[in-house]
Amino acid sequence: MRAEHDKLWWIVATEIDDPSTSALVRLREVREYQDFAKLRRVLWKWYRSVCARRDLTIGAKYFLFFLTERYRWETMSSHDAINYYYQMAGINRKTAGRCVQELAEKEIIWIVLENERKRLRKSQARGRKHYLLVGLGHLLGGKD
Repeated sequence: MRAEHDKLWWIVATEIDDPSTSALVRLREVREYQDFAKLRRVLWKWYRSVCARRDLTIGAKYFLFFLTERYRWETMSSHDAINYYYQMAGINRKTAGRCVQELAEKEIIWIVLENERKRLRKSQARGRKHYLLVGLGHLLGGKD
């Protein structure tokens, strides 16, 4: 289990400076939300709050629905291939790419690589990508 968490660098044991603008999640919350139904409630609360934003396109909100739907407790991320998401959503590959780019630019999601401690500005072909939800750690901590 320890080796697994070393790869998932966004799960941290320390306090996070500003959890509302970060996609980092504290290990304490990961353990607290082992009941997936409880995590789901918080995920959809996060999704509704993001969808209330007027600066997002309908396509980005639609794509974000599928990222939220495929969120996994084990990794505290959505980590399916972009191909899976666009097929699941029934949208064009380029449209899906634009939606991911829009969400990343507006700091709604972070695109990260599993073994590398860095964020990507846009999706790329190599590496196992994870899509992290910005501000979710804030809600998981009960500070809403």
